[in-house]
Amino acid sequence: MRFRVLGGEALRNLQSGTSRAGLLALVVVLLSLTLISFDLLSIQSLQSRARDVRQQAGSVRVLVSKGAVNPTACSDLARLNAVDNAGAIWELGSIKMSALPRVEVPLFAVSPGVAGMLDFPDIRSGGVYIPEELSERWQATRGSVLESLSGSIAVEGVYKYSEQDGRDPRLANAIVVVRDSNENASECWFSVWPPSKDPDQYTLGVVASSGNDEASLQIAPLNPTVGQQFDFAREYASRVAAISAPAVVIVFGLVALSGMMRRRMETAGSLHAGAHYRDLVAIVLVESFLWSLAAGVTIFAGSSQLRV
Repeated sequence: MRFRVLGGEALRNLQSGTSRAGLLALVVVLLSLTLISFDLLSIQSLQSRARDVRQQAGSVRVLVSKGAVNPTACSDLARLNAVDNAGAIWELGSIKMSALPRVEVPLFAVSPGVAGMLDFPDIRSGGVYIPEELSERWQATRGSVLESLSGSIAVEGVYKYSEQDGRDPRLANAIVVVRDSNENASECWFSVWPPSKDPDQYTLGVVASSGNDEASLQIAPLNPTVGQQFDFAREYASRVAAISAPAVVIVFGLVALSGMMRRRMETAGSLHAGAHYRDLVAIVLVESFLWSLAAGVTIFAGSSQLRV
């Protein structure tokens, strides 16, 4: 039987409903879109958790070495593939405000790298920043001038830093100055994404040769309550939809096989009437190709409307 004849017979079967192509295509489309939707929900859940970890500084690790951290070497950690950003932090003591002379407010200096990983707004070297906690307490916003016993302080911006999510709370109630300095610091902060301890071994080089020995070094997460227990790469690779992908081929094959099994009487009648078995197989293959092509187009169109 020539291909044109086979194609014509397949089209007639599709048009008459004999092949049940509409039902088979509908089953395949529904199964596929269900699987895609489930996969997108899984990815969205991972993305949401990842955003929470970032917002809670779960990706930031801190190297502590009293007065021995080379700030330039610390900032250079950002060149490592696993490190997003890095920078030094200096503890400058405290400052007294004119309106609250008995209250000492901690004063810190941070490098632009630290300001970046903590999402400081409009980062400017030499700028003074305060956390939302102090901004609300003092009714101070960007552009406000604070009077201290050491002189006037112009607020460059207000940053978000919670002391309720488990992170080191020092910057939640402190005045922070963004600056670059060659003066040795006591801490080097670096952001690792996805969260991992692997880059720790490369951070020892930020300690000045005349500083503390390695035994006195401390490297710990800024927020130990988040980030350390999640392996997002592993969870993404082992999600249910990714693992079950090979099984989809089997399921779709069973759908097609069930369609053929429901036509046993029709096939037996055709063979009894003198049709060749290879021609019947060829017709079924053409039918399957046509309805699966239509199903594929529908699946693609439907999945393109979904968003991660």
